[in-house]
Amino acid sequence: MRGVENRMIGLLCFSAALACYWAPATLAQEKPPASAQYKVKVKNGETIVREKSKPLRRMIEDWYARNTAAMRSKDVAAVMALRTDDFHTLTPDGKTNSRADMEAYTQRFLGRIDHFISLRFEIGTLELHEGVASADVTQDTVRMQRLPDGSLHKVESRAVQRESWKVTAGEWKLYRVDNIRDLGILVDDQPYRP
Repeated sequence: MRGVENRMIGLLCFSAALACYWAPATLAQEKPPASAQYKVKVKNGETIVREKSKPLRRMIEDWYARNTAAMRSKDVAAVMALRTDDFHTLTPDGKTNSRADMEAYTQRFLGRIDHFISLRFEIGTLELHEGVASADVTQDTVRMQRLPDGSLHKVESRAVQRESWKVTAGEWKLYRVDNIRDLGILVDDQPYRP
């Protein structure tokens, strides 16, 4: 009888050990820890939070879908509605362009476009800091565009720039563009020299 009791106690202990071993893995699958969504690091005394879950990326990708649709339809009001009231750009030469400057530029730019052949944006790693999401974004566009002399040409441009968004009126909007690296312009498949 004593041997049966010892086996039963051993079996219960084994079952309890298995439950303790498997329970954390099962719970982790049901509800991931908060650390799975963000990676936090401190660089030069500044805390940087990198978003690892996909909701923020999906929201920014949705923003790009709306921005691309507005660009394709050459709707300046729709393009600017996706920017914050304090939207601005910082150019490589140190100049700051205000929202009004960029609205005028967008009007001129889209006014020269006959149609877009392709618009492609590649969003790099998203970082979230004090409510501002930022990423390096690679832009590739191919379009039929009128040059200053009025002639229509195929224009291809590529640039990498840091873009930053913040929530305004309940949605992510473009807040700032900086660290712009122009990777060149081709006109009719030839390097462009104005």
